[in-house]
Amino acid sequence: MDVIRKKKIEAEIIRTLGSLFISGKVKDPGISLVSIHRAELSQDMIHVKIWVTTYCDDKEKGKFLSALKRASGFCQYILAQELKLRSTPKIQFIWDENYIKSVKLNEFIDSLPKSATEVDKIKNDSE
Repeated sequence: MDVIRKKKIEAEIIRTLGSLFISGKVKDPGISLVSIHRAELSQDMIHVKIWVTTYCDDKEKGKFLSALKRASGFCQYILAQELKLRSTPKIQFIWDENYIKSVKLNEFIDSLPKSATEVDKIKNDSE
């Protein structure tokens, strides 16, 4: 498959699923505030992996992913209507650990001193 076509389909999948979750058409109470980070379509267009996150702790992460798994059939149905491909890819939702790590890294960087004078002040305070 052409790489450009694959990227366009992946972007369209993200757009369609994003509007589906925002509109509230997915009625499962376990699904709220879904952030879709990326989609990876297989070469044969039979499977698509969707990396997602939401605001929840580790205990609720499993419940969230199982709710998305329950709704994946409905999401696939909507994708079939919107994309009009020969075959609609089977959806697999995956928790995006890389996004969480990047948020924590950004928080760490923001907590570092901003200038050399702040570094000198910290050194003087510790002595």
